[in-house]
Amino acid sequence: MTKGNVLYKGRVFKILFCYDTGYCEIRDIYNVFKVELVHNSQLTMIEDVYTN
Repeated sequence: MTKGNVLYKGRVFKILFCYDTGYCEIRDIYNVFKVELVHNSQLTMIEDVYTN
């Protein structure tokens, strides 16, 4: 999975890093301190999100 914005549990996250195991570190775009480790099968790639 490439870097970009994804949808996870109804919220928008940014992919920080993806491992060979299929897990990705994702960060909430509105809370930079919220980082989660999830399998890429739980993520939905989305187009650009405007965060102004």
